[in-house]
Amino acid sequence: MRVQGLRHLVPQPNSGCLLATSSSLHTRPSRLRNISSRVYNTLPRRPPINSGALYSPPSSLYHAPNTTWTGIMSGTLTQRRGHTNKAEEHDHDHGHSHSGLFHSHSHSHAHGGEAGEIIKALSGAGDAGSRITLIGLASNVVLSATKGIAGVYLNSAALVADAAHSLSDLMGDFVTLACWKISRRAPTDAYPYGYGKFETLGTTVVSLILVGGAAAIGLHSYTMLLDALSPNIGTMQPGPMHDLMQFLVGTKESVGQVLSHTHGHAHVDESAVLDPNAAWFALASVVVKEWNYRSTKVVADEMKSPVLLANAYHHRSDAYSSLVTLLAIIGTWAVPTLPLDPLGGMLVSLLILQQGVSLCHSAFGDFTDAGVSPSTRKELSELLDPLVQPRSLLGVRNVRAVKSGSLMFVDLTADVPAAMTVLDAHEVEKRVRDAIMEGRSEVKEVRVHLHAVEEGQSTDENGKTDLPC
Repeated sequence: MRVQGLRHLVPQPNSGCLLATSSSLHTRPSRLRNISSRVYNTLPRRPPINSGALYSPPSSLYHAPNTTWTGIMSGTLTQRRGHTNKAEEHDHDHGHSHSGLFHSHSHSHAHGGEAGEIIKALSGAGDAGSRITLIGLASNVVLSATKGIAGVYLNSAALVADAAHSLSDLMGDFVTLACWKISRRAPTDAYPYGYGKFETLGTTVVSLILVGGAAAIGLHSYTMLLDALSPNIGTMQPGPMHDLMQFLVGTKESVGQVLSHTHGHAHVDESAVLDPNAAWFALASVVVKEWNYRSTKVVADEMKSPVLLANAYHHRSDAYSSLVTLLAIIGTWAVPTLPLDPLGGMLVSLLILQQGVSLCHSAFGDFTDAGVSPSTRKELSELLDPLVQPRSLLGVRNVRAVKSGSLMFVDLTADVPAAMTVLDAHEVEKRVRDAIMEGRSEVKEVRVHLHAVEEGQSTDENGKTDLPC
């Protein structure tokens, strides 16, 4: 027997099998083994199994014309440690390229899983939370530019301040998008309880942006109010009020220096008359931002997401801002002698400040593992009431829970008969866990402590056993 037309001996992709191709095979087995051994020795070796590296056979070996496939060896060719099957959970990707069979090997890395997730969301391929955040981001871009330009040309300080607040929302949208995407990752060895705290981090950042924006808008409106009141100081009678006004006007320069170092607001022409057409831009902003608030809140409630809820209130703060701006513009146009425009800006800043402080307080509680509200604990306990039976589950107590972003971790004590077998007790534990997780979708984990109760005994809320009844 002899060999005719032995053409290729190649590994089959994704199977780890070395495959022979030929037009015809006629040779002795020993001869074929020698040929196979010589060809196989020329192939690049895969790394050790425990190395965690990725082996990719030369792409040139996969192209064999007129082939008849026959498998003659098998083995594992690829292995990657520390990665999951979900593409969005990869921290980095590895790529290999080979220009030939024997040499010229290159290796490349593409790092930045977070950046990839953000790019994916920006391309519109994300989930509902990503999409609604991107819609809000786009509306903030359009509104901030439109209101800023209109405020300058129509001489409305309130509209300029409103545009600055919309501009600050852009950073909040990016923070929301990044923290939302990261928090969706599955638990890892580094974060065994998941990435839910990144939502809390995003909520904190958004709330601080709200507080900072409120301070900037308030200071800007304050300086505009002093400009409007300063001409009246000369007509005031000497006294405490006159001294107070002089003191306040004297602080204008220092406040202006603070604003000049933190913001680059475009200032309106103070000598020009306010154009009432600025009200149309404020009205459009009210409608758009209120829609953004409602649509984002719907998604936030469905996902139980605090960072999306914070972003929703960020949109609502813009709606409030634009509404007060609208009233200030109309009031200034109707009664030019009254400084309603800067007063409206100061009122806007107070509303935004209240929302920012409230969100920051909530995020602080999550960061410090504050327990859920008593009403939430009561709802969790009520989910288990149908399971209470004399022969299985005697009662549930010490129900506690903490939040990690949109997730909730629950632990409780379940009283069971002391005579119950381990198998039956495990079944009770499973039913308790399933009842809570099915009743509250945000619950990620339930820890159940089983407490054995002798017949004729009862326990109080602290687990202390009473005397036999």
